Amino acid sequence: MNITERIDSIELKVRQLVQTKERLQRENAALKEDNRKLKAELDRQSGAVDALTYKLEESQRALESQRSHQPEDSEKLQQQLEEYIEEINKCIEWLHKQ
Repeated sequence: MNITERIDSIELKVRQLVQTKERLQRENAALKEDNRKLKAELDRQSGAVDALTYKLEESQRALESQRSHQPEDSEKLQQQLEEYIEEINKCIEWLHKQ
């Protein structure tokens, strides 16, 4: 192999490396954007879990105070608590899948 062929071979390899680098940079940028979006969604879901947890705690306190006084209201609160618990469980399940 003469010097011209060697230079051509090296030039070809350099071009391939540049193309690979550019492709990897694009992939990296796309992955970073996906990561940013997923973190934002996780933050949003965490906020929803926190809000539901707060509602649950409030409902539990109200339920405790109502239990002895009004059995009908107590049943309604119990149903509401069960709905909140179900929503929280769905959020937690979603978070575990991410």
